[in-house]
Amino acid sequence: MYIAFLLLVSVTASQLLNISYKKGAERTVDPISSPPLMCTFAAIFIACVFTVAAVLVDGGVAFPNKMSLVYALCLGIAYAFASFFYLVALATGPYTISAILLNLSSFMPILYSRIFLGEDVTVPQMIGLTVVIVSCALLTTVRSRGAQDAKVNVRWMVCVILMFFSNSMISFFIRVNTTLAPETSSNSMFAAAYVFAAIICFSFFLLTKGLKKKISPKPLIFPAACVAGSLAMQLAPTAILPKFLSAALQYPIEKGASILAGVAIGMIFFKERIGKVGWFCIAAIIAAMCLLGIK
Repeated sequence: MYIAFLLLVSVTASQLLNISYKKGAERTVDPISSPPLMCTFAAIFIACVFTVAAVLVDGGVAFPNKMSLVYALCLGIAYAFASFFYLVALATGPYTISAILLNLSSFMPILYSRIFLGEDVTVPQMIGLTVVIVSCALLTTVRSRGAQDAKVNVRWMVCVILMFFSNSMISFFIRVNTTLAPETSSNSMFAAAYVFAAIICFSFFLLTKGLKKKISPKPLIFPAACVAGSLAMQLAPTAILPKFLSAALQYPIEKGASILAGVAIGMIFFKERIGKVGWFCIAAIIAAMCLLGIK
């Protein structure tokens, strides 16, 4: 029962995160200047979440050393790009497929780790990863039906591909950090990462002359706070679930449920339909997740 509750919290937090980004995307006035402004607020709020976690869990905020700052800067850059492209993708294309691809990007570090870290990857994992990549490619061509803003277009496709790879780099940098320098990984380091992200996002906002366009920040503050709240909600399940479930069980259940929940939300609230090809891709992806857990 406790495990089921944690899985429910994780899936709920994942969907709240996507919906928060979607609502923020709907409130963007300028397609270039507004997204980095909201990302700035979100990064600041998330930095506050990790600062509180550092105080409660680590016993205080420790100033990161040089190596920690390097990892923090890499994470900050990856988050800044991922959040920006995700917002633009949600503002210009379908919610359902964008949310699915955001979830699936977390599996790419398996490939990166094999290439850059020399980690062993089993044959079932390579098959599963291949299925995921092919399914993701097919999903970008699926034409969502229903909502007027859910049309697949070139701008959306470019943004969702860039979001997919930049978001996957977040997971990869965390993997590199915990593999090569686990002593530098802490809530303080993550707080520093989102401070860097806020600086990068706000710098981009200034470069786009956002201040001269008189963009009101008020509509973007609440969805940004919801993004941070959703992430905070995910912290406990992320830390606790691996103690009770193996990766072979956790990922197919957790990510599979998140994908299905995202499709349901897209259908109910955004009136989107993904068609037979979309459903086939989702079924293939969930099956591939089971292979990714085999070592």
